[in-house]
Amino acid sequence: MFRGRAVVAALLAALALAGATGANAAIVISHDDQVRTITFDVRAATVDTEWYASVLRAAAHGNEISNVTITIVPENQIPALCGGEEAAACYSKTAPATIFVPAGKSRLLETILLHEYGHHLDTYWHVSGEPELNGTAAWWAARGMASLLAAHQVAFDYSLGWSHSIAEVFAEDYAYIHTHSRYGITWLSPPDAALQSTMFNELGTPSEPLPFAPEVPLIINRRGTLAPLDRFSVPFGLLGPGRRVTLAATISKAGRKGIRARALLVCDSKVVAIRTFRKGQAKRTLDISNLGPATCDVSLVSNVSTTLTYSMRLSLAVEGGA
Repeated sequence: MFRGRAVVAALLAALALAGATGANAAIVISHDDQVRTITFDVRAATVDTEWYASVLRAAAHGNEISNVTITIVPENQIPALCGGEEAAACYSKTAPATIFVPAGKSRLLETILLHEYGHHLDTYWHVSGEPELNGTAAWWAARGMASLLAAHQVAFDYSLGWSHSIAEVFAEDYAYIHTHSRYGITWLSPPDAALQSTMFNELGTPSEPLPFAPEVPLIINRRGTLAPLDRFSVPFGLLGPGRRVTLAATISKAGRKGIRARALLVCDSKVVAIRTFRKGQAKRTLDISNLGPATCDVSLVSNVSTTLTYSMRLSLAVEGGA
């Protein structure tokens, strides 16, 4: 599991309840301009499935689009499905291949969906003589991956870190050539015009632009318990400058004397902000602007030898975003 045209007459050819996935779940079948099926397993309320279909329809793809299910869930279910609080979405190639993405509609979600589809596409394209996952043959050559591999700058696994995984570089490149925003591989330059042309020539050039998506904040809601002297963290990346991070956190036992807990924002190993929960302070907030690019995390840290409950709402926004 990874941590990433023309509209035909009948976009929704079938809509059937799927009892195995929950009382409110539905299987929605859409199509691309070649009448290839795009399958959605919708497990969240008020989802604009056609927007997701439009993003995939407008992206470079082939027959492999009919061999994956896009499962749309509430954002707070992503960590459990994808194996970590840092996950924004994920792809599982284990049959049946599945992309898990949160419900919503935004430019960030557009990038996330395309990144995960890049992983799916990677499983169907092969580079001769190289272990999977390895992108596509023309991309491999144009990106100089053989040289980067020989120089130990990339790996087929995550031994050098997420951003040095060949699969993640390909998925980020694939998303970027469509969106031209939010490139998460900080040690490499985003695809230039030549690499974009190479990839589209290999994969197929989209005939229509991506559908409209508003620039809205990413909202992460979490709640749970803190064991004595325990820590809960949500890692995230700020992929460009001018980012705004807002946190509202609530900790139980407001009547307890002294410092019960701390909320910390850390970016690139430096503490950006601290808020302490003292007597009478059930809720604390922080609102920090002009951050990024950076690798960050927000943590709630218990200072007491008793169990605390917490809730937090984290907002990640682009300054000036609508």
